[in-house]
Amino acid sequence: MENEIRRKPRILCLHSFRTSGRILQKMISRWPESLSGELDLVFADAPFPAEGKSDVEGIYDPPYFEWFQSDKVQYNTPLVIFTNFDFVVFI
Repeated sequence: MENEIRRKPRILCLHSFRTSGRILQKMISRWPESLSGELDLVFADAPFPAEGKSDVEGIYDPPYFEWFQSDKVQYNTPLVIFTNFDFVVFI
C-alpha cells in the first residue's frame, strides 16, 4: 500500500446561469491550496451561448453560457417557458 499512487477526487464543477467554466475557475482559485490542491477540478461550459444579460457583466468578461434557455411569456403573468432543458439533462 505504500507504493500506491493516490488519485485526487475528481469533481465536475458546473457554473451558474449565464456565466462560464472559466469564471467559476477564477472564483475557486481563491480557495486555499490546502483544499484545492487535494482535488482534481474539471470545469465545463454550458452548451448554449447566453441569450440575455449576465449578472456578472462588468465583473467578468464574456463569453457567458446557459444550461438551458428561457422565454418570459408576456400577457402579464409570471410564466416562464424553458427550452432545451431536456437536451442538457440527457447529455
